[in-house]
Amino acid sequence: MLKTALRLTLILFIFQANAQIATDTLVSVSGKVLSAKDSSLVAANILYEKLPYYDDMGLITSKEDGVFSMPLVKGSSYNISITKPGFIKFDKEILIVGNGSALTQNEDFYLAVDEVELITLENLIFPSGRATISSESYQELDELANWMNENPQIIIQLEGHTDFRGNASANMQLSEARVVAVKEYLMDQKVKKTRIFTRAFGGTQPLSRDDTPEAKALNRRVEVRVIRR
Repeated sequence: MLKTALRLTLILFIFQANAQIATDTLVSVSGKVLSAKDSSLVAANILYEKLPYYDDMGLITSKEDGVFSMPLVKGSSYNISITKPGFIKFDKEILIVGNGSALTQNEDFYLAVDEVELITLENLIFPSGRATISSESYQELDELANWMNENPQIIIQLEGHTDFRGNASANMQLSEARVVAVKEYLMDQKVKKTRIFTRAFGGTQPLSRDDTPEAKALNRRVEVRVIRR
């Protein structure tokens, strides 16, 4: 009985909201979704939500040429959220004012490209053949942890590499142990473990094949791949 009453209340609310929208003046808001990098046109999902009560909302998709159009209530504010794989989520609040007697409004939205960022931990030092982090590395790791704690939406992948010489299986295990050690250090600095992925490459991706101490040191590295900003 209670479920039925709640269902009837919800239906009545939706009916009243739709009835109100029908009597409001609608403005045709149209424009294009473009890449902020090169102004190329983007087909993306656009969610509009009327503020502050979300009593008018909808989801549309801009066309392949980036063009979109949506009828929104004049005099109201809407939150616009745009998503597209490969781009950073876009959010913007707009006021619907209309433009002349035609009741139209033009809005172009630019999406920032979500470019993969790869950072090498230059001062991360491990004793030869071991996964114990040297104290000389703490400052750089603390800076990384502080950056992540100040930007809680960021997700990273720690990628471990060794020099390509030696036993391949042992190198793979060593690179895995080292990225796990870095992950545990960041977790000790209050970074949530769900924001840190790890991957080991062993010696399969050397930066140099020269037989010098400098080249070997270059190959022994941990990189931070920013997979979400």
